[in-house]
Amino acid sequence: MPLHPPARYPWRSPLSLKLHIELVFDPGCPNVDLAREILTQVCRDAGVPAVWTEWNSEDPECPAHAINRGSPTVLVNGEDVAPGPHPWAAREPDAGPRCRVYRDGDSIVRAPPKSRVQEAVGAAMQPDVG
Repeated sequence: MPLHPPARYPWRSPLSLKLHIELVFDPGCPNVDLAREILTQVCRDAGVPAVWTEWNSEDPECPAHAINRGSPTVLVNGEDVAPGPHPWAAREPDAGPRCRVYRDGDSIVRAPPKSRVQEAVGAAMQPDVG
């Protein structure tokens, strides 16, 4: 029996939390482990399991939304945590990884800044009333 039957609490709307994290990487990119560390820290800090989907951009099973993103790219609910112009063109086979860099204040860093990932996860953790 539900704790709060709908007839007793008609003003209650069902709540759902949607959090889907994806890590897109090119094989051989030296920055992927740093992105994994950041994701682990952010999930731990948010109190959610450190679980995400990883997409190897060279894998034939890689979905279209994860191709040609640069490596590493973190998507939260399908949105890039650090959107902006992506100057990468499709690369030739065996051309090596397209390592992506990010701005963090006045610095250039090798993985999505932790603050950007935290903002995206925090926004995704807001309840969706429906």
